[in-house]
Amino acid sequence: MATAPVTAALLAALSQEVQPFLRRVRARRLSGGDLPVWEFTTKTGKGVAVASGMGEDAALRAAAWVLERYQPQVVISLGFGGAVTPELPPGAVVLGESYWRYEPEAQALQELTVPSSPVWSGDLTERLQAAGLPVFRGSVVTTRGIIHKASHQVFLTHLTHPVLDLETTATAGVAHDRNLPFLAFRVITDTAGEEIPDFLKSFAQEGERAALGAALAWLAANPRRLPLLFRLWRRSRLAARRLAQALEVVLAVS
Repeated sequence: MATAPVTAALLAALSQEVQPFLRRVRARRLSGGDLPVWEFTTKTGKGVAVASGMGEDAALRAAAWVLERYQPQVVISLGFGGAVTPELPPGAVVLGESYWRYEPEAQALQELTVPSSPVWSGDLTERLQAAGLPVFRGSVVTTRGIIHKASHQVFLTHLTHPVLDLETTATAGVAHDRNLPFLAFRVITDTAGEEIPDFLKSFAQEGERAALGAALAWLAANPRRLPLLFRLWRRSRLAARRLAQALEVVLAVS
């Protein structure tokens, strides 16, 4: 059953990606349903944020559900991402200008047609920069699973400021089917020369509880990995703060 329409629907894979923003706007966790959902209010209207879980399948289900239930005017996909090229530093905000799906097994790259952005990207870039954020207009590349970047960079480096994620094109496809304005942005957590540790694959495959156990086992196998784990934690905290800052700007002009 549909509820009252909202201005914007935010879709992130993990609750950690949106928690700083939710605290800023004093969002209210909604009860019921299978997905974590929060309701919030900004100067431009009411919105909802959903933590879908990692991966295309989870994003597809969450996007279809939130669009049916809340009938948003704008769909925004956001979260952490991995840089493919060296000009993107940790904490950089990559504003989606083109959207791609990459199949690593076939080394096949396909550009997707997505609905128009709710705001002109040039104007949004200037507003984000004015807020003190390092912003790049770039290419969001979605893969089905976490890939070894060094093995695939040659197939992606011709794109403009490419950033890897696991959900965006699935969310974009649902917005496209409903003819809804769509916007996506990612904040860099791992640079072009850094690979994602294997234990993080458990987030996509088995959920956050399983990933915690996998992380502890990964660390126990080699305690010298502790600095890397601490770096990932610091990067994710920085990225979440940057996402909150960017969202405040985006929602003010959407």
